[in-house]
Amino acid sequence: MTSDGVEKALVARVNDVPVGTCLLVRHELEPAHDLTPWLAGLVVDAGHRGKGTGTALVKAIEAHAASAGVETLYLYTWQARGFYAALGWDAIEVCEQDGETMMLMSRRLDHNVPRR
Repeated sequence: MTSDGVEKALVARVNDVPVGTCLLVRHELEPAHDLTPWLAGLVVDAGHRGKGTGTALVKAIEAHAASAGVETLYLYTWQARGFYAALGWDAIEVCEQDGETMMLMSRRLDHNVPRR
């Protein structure tokens, strides 16, 4: 992690058991677009999907990024385009990585509205 406090790792827990993670990082896939920072590594345990854990992690990363002065976040997704679109993320372009189709998405952060 960098000393400026922008990068962050979050872990969601239920009864002190980790059930999900999400990261805010400066650099994502290589070679990648010359964009920064990135929401990355969103993983939720299969038994906890559909219960709001992923949404809470994404919103917490967005809130942290906004508080650090970030204006726009980026992410790549292979299968969760609908999930992110429902949270207000915009598709930028379809990319290919190792023969897999992925979507580059972005979200402009609102610094005037508190996030929950």
